Amino acid sequence: MQPVLLRAQDNPTYVINEDCQTFDISANNAVVFAVPRIRGIRRLVLERDDISVADGPGKIRRIVDADKFMPIPPTEGYMVDSLAWSPDGHRIAMNMSLQKAPSGFDDKNAKKKGELSEDNSPLSTMTGGRAIALLDDEGREIKVAGLKTRFIENGVHATWLADDATVVYQTGGGPYSITRVRPADGQETTLFEGHTFNVIIWDAKRNRAFAIGENLGVRKGLTLVQLDLMHELVTEIAHIESYQGSLSLSPSGAKIGYFEDGDYIDVIDIANPGRPVRVRTGFGRFEWSRDERRVLLKRGPPERSDTLFWVDLRDGSFTPILHDLVFHDFRIAPDGRSIAVAEPGKRVLKVYSLP
Repeated sequence: MQPVLLRAQDNPTYVINEDCQTFDISANNAVVFAVPRIRGIRRLVLERDDISVADGPGKIRRIVDADKFMPIPPTEGYMVDSLAWSPDGHRIAMNMSLQKAPSGFDDKNAKKKGELSEDNSPLSTMTGGRAIALLDDEGREIKVAGLKTRFIENGVHATWLADDATVVYQTGGGPYSITRVRPADGQETTLFEGHTFNVIIWDAKRNRAFAIGENLGVRKGLTLVQLDLMHELVTEIAHIESYQGSLSLSPSGAKIGYFEDGDYIDVIDIANPGRPVRVRTGFGRFEWSRDERRVLLKRGPPERSDTLFWVDLRDGSFTPILHDLVFHDFRIAPDGRSIAVAEPGKRVLKVYSLP
């Protein structure tokens, strides 16, 4: 018999019946999510996403209206790549891909009757760069003092730190550098000058990050390090043989896991890194249970939908949850007591309790 302890409840706590392309859960269990709005202007495809926050059943409020956030003209759009709550749940970092009309496109009369439609047959490809917008939990933009552009351009994977006043983000296409900025005064610093990292994950509530890169330690090759984002200190944790993806930190910050190859998750106890635990699971993306004895795994690449399994790190056993249904994405809440899952196709979001 399947242990009830390892299953989410049968019925969702609430459902967000929108096409939730990306989402995040705050420390107080609010869900922020982006919903794409597609329009055609003279056969250009234009996307500009609405942002909403769900505070619980029946408590959904839109905080960013795409038409107000980026009015037309000019003919520009944005796609939300990811959303990240601040540790206290009052601010949001919105990571975007910008869209700009091709050179020579005339949008002088873009709002003229008949020009703006729901036509999604592109004549030309819209291009742009990556950018970061900073918001409070009511959707008001937080500007960076002295910045000449509206958004932080060419940055990715931004997050707020624990002081609720400092933002860190990555630059480069990989390996990555790290930049820290204080929006209130515009003070900007490139951290760990001279070092780049193959992969970085934030531990924002502790003002630190973890990264893997080449030649960061005393030995050549890949090294897992801890980064103090306020004091620019680098602490070597372990030399690793190989890295295939899914670097993930446990809720307590005491353990870190990753795929050593396409089959095995390696789990390192940061205080005792010399004896990693290795579990055969098959490749995918995973998050931690609150007791840190299990990880919840969706096999396959991120864009592919699949079932969710608890993997016991002690014995390698698998236990499916949610009736073996297939999901496109999932997030476990910071307190470990609930999970949000996105369905395939139209990504309706369902929130379940976890025992």
